[in-house]
Amino acid sequence: MNLSPYKNFRVDEDTRGVTTIELDVPDRPMNVLTKIVMDELEQIVSELEQSTHLRLVVIRSGKESGFLAGADVNVIASIGSDTEADSLIRAGQDLFARIESLPMPKLVVIHGVCLGGGLELALACNYRIARDNSSTQIGLPEIKLGVIPGWGGTQRLPKLVGMSTALSMILKGDLVDARKAAKAGLVDRAIAPEQWETGVDQMIEDILANRVVACSQERTSVWQRVADGTRLGRWLTCKHVRKSIATKINHYPALDSALRAVEFAFDSRVNGYTFEREKFVELLKTTTSRNLLSLFFSREKSRQLKTWSNYTSSLVHDEPIRKIGVVGAGAMGAGIGQLAAYRGFEVVLKEVNEAALEAGRQRVESLVNELAKRNHMNAASRAELMNRMRFSCDEDSLADADLVIEAVVEREDVKSEVFRSLDKAVKKSAILSSNTSSLSVTRMAESTKRPEMVAGLHFFNPVHRMELVEVVRTGDSNDATISRLVAFVRALGKTPIVTSDSPGFLVNRVLFPYLGEAVVMASEGFDVEQIDSEIRRFGMPMGPLELLDQVGIDVAHHVSGSLERILPKVDSVIQTFGTMVAAGCLGKKTGQGFYRYTDGKKGKACIVTQNGTRTLPIALNDDFRYDSLTPIQRRLVYPVFAEAIRCLDEQVVIEPWAIDLGMVLGTGFSPHLGGPLRLVDSISPDVVLTNMRRLQFLFGERFEPPKYLIDLVKRGETFFEVSHFPTGALR
Repeated sequence: MNLSPYKNFRVDEDTRGVTTIELDVPDRPMNVLTKIVMDELEQIVSELEQSTHLRLVVIRSGKESGFLAGADVNVIASIGSDTEADSLIRAGQDLFARIESLPMPKLVVIHGVCLGGGLELALACNYRIARDNSSTQIGLPEIKLGVIPGWGGTQRLPKLVGMSTALSMILKGDLVDARKAAKAGLVDRAIAPEQWETGVDQMIEDILANRVVACSQERTSVWQRVADGTRLGRWLTCKHVRKSIATKINHYPALDSALRAVEFAFDSRVNGYTFEREKFVELLKTTTSRNLLSLFFSREKSRQLKTWSNYTSSLVHDEPIRKIGVVGAGAMGAGIGQLAAYRGFEVVLKEVNEAALEAGRQRVESLVNELAKRNHMNAASRAELMNRMRFSCDEDSLADADLVIEAVVEREDVKSEVFRSLDKAVKKSAILSSNTSSLSVTRMAESTKRPEMVAGLHFFNPVHRMELVEVVRTGDSNDATISRLVAFVRALGKTPIVTSDSPGFLVNRVLFPYLGEAVVMASEGFDVEQIDSEIRRFGMPMGPLELLDQVGIDVAHHVSGSLERILPKVDSVIQTFGTMVAAGCLGKKTGQGFYRYTDGKKGKACIVTQNGTRTLPIALNDDFRYDSLTPIQRRLVYPVFAEAIRCLDEQVVIEPWAIDLGMVLGTGFSPHLGGPLRLVDSISPDVVLTNMRRLQFLFGERFEPPKYLIDLVKRGETFFEVSHFPTGALR
């Protein structure tokens, strides 16, 4: 075999007849499948096809970051025609089919990420092993880009792990670790990190000696054997899944295509690979896919230091944040502390007294136990995590912290006093931050002698689930502080959005008019359940009134007070919240809010009154230009449009894409629509302005159009270029 070097691969053959193909794409933090990589792999496969003496091919990565992150998303986004898309998918399918047909066995060695095309390559091989640590993540996340796996994933995965497991992975885009992959039969062995290299060598020896039997799933029930192993079981599985996704298909057509592709994997009458390819090409043209791709690139951009600051990244590395102090071990403080420790930071959680400290310790232990169960952590790993956290009532315990995050009660006077005390207690190079959701970080900074090293870090609840963190920049925060905090947020596995220090920052400010309008409508007599149902149909994960119950009416009441001076006509909403708080109707936590709750389960809706009386709903006039929204949706979503535009105008966030990303990650704003500003563009700014003026006429000044929107329409412009990818949308 020709051992000439390649740009992206190293190919070696040993005396046993084992060829190792090591992928290391230069100038990339992770391996991705570009056209050059695929062309070189095709050359290697051509040479392997001519070999008559090789006993085994081993495919692995030369990067510590992982095996293979899949196809280059930039390439997918730049596809300009159906023909180009079909050619790309056909080439990948054909190449992986050739790999599958090679005469010698193939072993894929997986560590770190193995996603999309990376897993599809692995599925075309005979054996797979994976390193059993937290960085190993295996899956087919294409559904999150609005498409389906296109290089055989929908055909090979269900035959390997069974239909039910495959559907769960493909339809949700969920990633599995090495242990779950081994249990499902996706990999043959999950090898502990300390035994990794010897385990790889042993697997090679076992394959050469024919000691490896085909991997099998550890099926735990008769139902799963029936569901995956019989035609009737697979039919019932698909029927159940089709029912579960029925309400989402209109927004996410890839769900139905993926389900049908998996069905065809077991139907000899249909060429499943052809269907997979045709549907990928078709889905790539949809608005949903283009919007989800746009959000993908926005997320990538938001995680880059240069997006938010001119401060050099080398200096960030020279001044790393390693030790974290968290003041206040309530729900938010405990969540932040546990996450930071899990991500490898040394953490000190401080409370005011022993009773509060013990309560905080119990919260953290509960979170760690949940994490350990979720991630299959053993006792040693759990103990190691707990050992990275210290609990103290002594302020001196924070003296050498690189960053201190205040997470105490949401009162400005209390927070300012905490900052005043911390300024004296911690080292001069330490950054001070607040987890406030709406209060002025600038005024807190005034309590210190280091205002340039003070900023906000607004985490969302629950901390371990919510991806967004708002990094709040005051007028005094310097570039070094913002860069270090952005790097810290990224190290936590979160996505940062830098905002200015404006009441409510981005998410709460834009969200509140929407929530407030829902409260006004409920007070007018609109059916609470209908309001929530309409918004779920729009694509939000939860209706506004149920969301308020989840957050807590008392919390909403507090935030509304903070926003009163910048949002028009919120008096009635604040009054409704105040009445509910006074009556003890705080939402789910007290068993009653906009709904009644029994043992935490939502029941019937409550009747909402204003000033002790209930009025009939104000009719929603249909004299609007077409925007695809129902009357209830329009009345609730247009306030989001208006406030998002005002935030852009006031530079609360500097770019339209960042506002859209923040609202999708922070509120679940319908991802298939791309975010509020992209939706305005989709409807047309002119149509939105006309309808907003009509809403203003019907319902008052709170619907007054922003001047920025009026000027945008006059100029005939949109928030984004018509084509939000360099080469345009598919034709």
